Amino acid sequence: MLVQSVDSVRTDKLYNACSEFAGSLFYEVFKKMYDSIPKSDLIPRTPAQEWFTNMLFYEYSKQVAKDNLKSLVRTIYERLAQNAYQ
Repeated sequence: MLVQSVDSVRTDKLYNACSEFAGSLFYEVFKKMYDSIPKSDLIPRTPAQEWFTNMLFYEYSKQVAKDNLKSLVRTIYERLAQNAYQ
């Protein structure tokens, strides 16, 4: 019984790490997409706005990985679990 709970905790941690990895990939995609939009000097951007935008993209990417990229996360998880738990 204890062995199963340790394995399930290990599995949950690995799955969460895979989800975070997929989220970090899409964070970079969101950031590159945003950076490709032409910016105007009419209204200068403050460091606080930059920080907020980066945090917003990070949260978006976590949510996308959790809700919409389950197949990608599952594939990454299966590949890592296959190598790690043999």
